[in-house]
Amino acid sequence: MTMTRHEIELSSNTLLSEGGGRHIYAHPSDPGIVIKLHKPLREKPLQTLRTVFRPKRRRFGQLLNSIVEIDAFSEMVARTGQVPGFATQFLGFIATNRGPGAMFEAIRGTNGALAPTLENHARNNPVEAGIEAAIDCLWDQIVEFRAVVSDPTLRNVVVTGDSADGYRLTLVDGLGERTLIPIQSWSKRAHAAQCKMARNAMKREYRAQAQRP
Repeated sequence: MTMTRHEIELSSNTLLSEGGGRHIYAHPSDPGIVIKLHKPLREKPLQTLRTVFRPKRRRFGQLLNSIVEIDAFSEMVARTGQVPGFATQFLGFIATNRGPGAMFEAIRGTNGALAPTLENHARNNPVEAGIEAAIDCLWDQIVEFRAVVSDPTLRNVVVTGDSADGYRLTLVDGLGERTLIPIQSWSKRAHAAQCKMARNAMKREYRAQAQRP
């Protein structure tokens, strides 16, 4: 007998955001989970050649973005024997009325609401030394775990905590290397150089987005 899984209902009311490759929904009954539904992958120049050298694209198709994140997170755990706290964890796949979704941790603040992105936090507050310290802390952890972050923008990081007790930043998207040749994964020097540039770029973007006094 074929086992069928109960589909959960997703609607526009539970849609949280839309990225380049996925729609993000709130889980209708579990506030600790967000569900990422995948869009078809975009065709790129020399796509046939890219697919030959990237077997994961051929194997996983439109699930690739989540697979890259899951693989990168698992590799960090295997390499270090620790579970990194700076990035959200994959919690499994789930059947929905809109197709299969990938479940990830939902990062929420003390008020129970989803944590704001660093981009939104910046636009609603002046430049804060505590946020810049949290950016340094985030990148220190990324360097420590040899994590590759393919899209280190403010919209892919969320903010919890406050200025009094300290801010904490969590990466919710963009983990994993998505290049044809994974240079950062192969070379510690390349990885360190890229992290230094990305750290400085995130601070510049944060200052540019923050409200002026």
